[in-house]
Amino acid sequence: MKHWKMLLGILLLSLSGCMTQPKSNDSKASPEELPPELQSPSVKKIWIPALLKNNGLEWESGHYLYRIERGVQWTH
Repeated sequence: MKHWKMLLGILLLSLSGCMTQPKSNDSKASPEELPPELQSPSVKKIWIPALLKNNGLEWESGHYLYRIERGVQWTH
């Protein structure tokens, strides 16, 4: 019976430790202190059809080609 009480106490203590409130950040940074956000890159998806090569001795199956049109950029 003592073991159950001890296990229950440990369980309650571990659960109460997980229930802490997050700290609020009252000191807001000014816009000048924050770095600009990043824009997502622009990627183009191109379908490359199946292709016979080397006078018909080689066959390349169709596949997608992904081309980065614009990389990651900072916003202004």
